[in-house]
Parts: sequence; structure tokens; C-alpha cells
Amino acid sequence: MNGHVADPASRGEALGRVVRDLLVAKYGRRGVPGVRRISADIALANDGETISHGHVHNILNGTADNLTDRTTRLLARFFGKPVSFFQPSDETGEHQDSVQALAARFATFDPAQMDAIRAAIQIVTEREERRAR
Repeated sequence: MNGHVADPASRGEALGRVVRDLLVAKYGRRGVPGVRRISADIALANDGETISHGHVHNILNGTADNLTDRTTRLLARFFGKPVSFFQPSDETGEHQDSVQALAARFATFDPAQMDAIRAAIQIVTEREERRAR
């Protein structure tokens, strides 16, 4: 979510706005279904795994201020967004720091080690692409 939102209530409201906007983009302004249908559609996009319609309701109303990793993953896949899209910016900042530290570590690897890492990334990428189909 864009911007730092420290207050949990504000974070929940911001998440609700973001998800409502994504639903309008996905279904069209007049076509956004009810929470039961949204929950069912999330299941279709996530191999049967879903978010309860009650939790979808709380997210949309801004009362769900802290998403679990599972809920974040399901929303990300449903909307075709990266998981980081649904994380508050302060968590994303920590992620960026760890990515930079990892990049610095990679700079010390020899070519064979880098080839092994590329192969591992390719395997994971292909697995995720197959799962997304």
C-alpha cells in the first residue's frame, strides 16, 4: 500500500480503499459482486483456498487492519499483484533492506555459485507460473 500508515485503524481503512479500488478495476464499477461471490472468486484464483466472506467484509469496511501472510498471498494472486503491494510501506522498507544486503552478498559469489542461484530461481519461477495457470 502506498505511503506509511502507522495507526492500525488508518491502515485498515487504507487497505479497504485499496481493495475496493482493485475490485472496481477487476469487475467494473457496476459489476462488483457481494462478499460471498468475491470469496468464491478468490477460491477459483487460488486452487480452492479462500478468504472467508466475513473477513472479506471486514477488509472492505476497513476493520481488518493487519492481514496474515496467507490472506496477503491469496489477495495478491487474486488481483495479480505482488505480495508487497498489500504490505504497509514500513514492512516493504525492511524488505528492501534485506534485498540490498542479499545483493551485496551475491557480489562476492563466483560464477558457478551465481549459475546455481539462477538455476534455482528458474525452477521456482517455472513452478509458480505452472501454479498460476
